[in-house]
Formats: sequence, structure tokens, C-alpha cells
Amino acid sequence: MNKHFVSFALLAIIALPAFAADDPTAIVTAALHKLAPNAKIESVAPAPLSGFYAVVADGHPVYVSADGKYLIEGHVYDIDARRNLMDDAMAGVRKRALEAIPESKRITFAPPHPQYRVTVFTDPDCPYCREFHKQIADYNKLGIAVDYVLFPLSIHPGADKVAQTVWCSKDRNAAFNEALAGKTLTPKTCPNPIAEITATAGAIGVNGTPGIFADDGTELGGYLPPQQLAQRLQQLTQPKSAP
Repeated sequence: MNKHFVSFALLAIIALPAFAADDPTAIVTAALHKLAPNAKIESVAPAPLSGFYAVVADGHPVYVSADGKYLIEGHVYDIDARRNLMDDAMAGVRKRALEAIPESKRITFAPPHPQYRVTVFTDPDCPYCREFHKQIADYNKLGIAVDYVLFPLSIHPGADKVAQTVWCSKDRNAAFNEALAGKTLTPKTCPNPIAEITATAGAIGVNGTPGIFADDGTELGGYLPPQQLAQRLQQLTQPKSAP
């Protein structure tokens, strides 16, 4: 299925099968399959927006009305809660994608007893990634474990070789420290998970670094100083306001 179902934010969907008449989930599924017959429907659930269902299909979130007539694509903001409801729809997809990256494909810096854990897509040549890692001890002191996954960007031509060298080093954490400090490393090559991580990044919409995600799949954005990141993680443990 194409990256976007439609080029419009709102689309009328007509002529749905009669068998779906009494089942909103079936109506929604039929509506999407009318637009994209081969789409993989990953989840269908009632949305906070009255009369709509939140759907993730082929890794892409949309809202579809319970009668199957309307589709909303793009951002849907809860003004009072100040959050993007579409991001909530994608959180489960991101969570599953992140859980599929095993510990063996991460470079971890963690305190003895972490309260929080984040996955950070990082590029060794990215200035904000370097700024983030410069404060790794402060993140750890605040109870935050950081799992780095190597995601060199094409805008940094040498980053891929540096990332490979870090991964192929005997002490990956030490090599990561040196690379993020801007030091030159002796090039190394070996089998590595960089292509796999890049594919995962594309699937969940990571297009810049650092890309920071909480364990529940919430996208926390780019660079955040230690105290701000701790506050965001603490907020995630608090009940969300009712829609």
C-alpha cells in the first residue's frame, strides 16, 4: 500500500458491502480494503474522537468513521491534553517494532536499577546525538537506561563506516564513547544490524537523530536535556486525561 491512503485529509468512502452493516469493525475494514485491497490491517480500535475508529494499516495510522464513510489522515490534536491522537494510534506499532530489536543489537548505558528505559536511534556524526551522549551520566543518574541503536544518516557520508567500526569493536561502549566524542577510530567491518535498524526506523517513521522512544512506543522526539527527558517519562506514568 502507498505511504498515504489518500492525498486529502478527508475522504468519502461509498458502496460498502452489505454484510458489514451491523459491525463497525467490519465496516471500517471493508472501507480500507476498498481503498487498498492488499493493505494489512494491524489494529482497529475505538478512537477518542467520537464516532471514529483508530486504525493502523501497513504501519500507517488513520481514523475511519464507524459508518465507513469518512477517513481522516494526518494529525488530530486533543487541545486540552496537548497531544496528537494519531501518535497514540501508532504507539502500539512502535512498541512491537522496538521489542523486536533484541538486546544483542543495542548498545546500552544504564544505571544499576533503572526507573525508565528509552531506545535512541543515533548517528555518530549527528551533533545533537553527541550532545545527548555527552550527558549520558546525568541521564543515568536520573534513573534512565539508554539503549542506543545505530542509525547512520545518509546526510553524513562517513557515519555508516563509523557506526560499523563501533559495532565491530571488542568494547562497543568504549568505541561508542570515542566516536561520539569525535575521535577517529581505526576502521573495522563485520556483520552488523545497521541495515535492519534502518528498516525498523523507516517502518516507524524515524527520519532524524536522535530519535527517542519510551518503552510503550511513545515518540519523545529529538534531543531532550536530562531533566526534560525525565519529566516526559514521568508524565507517561500518569493517567491520561479523559477524551
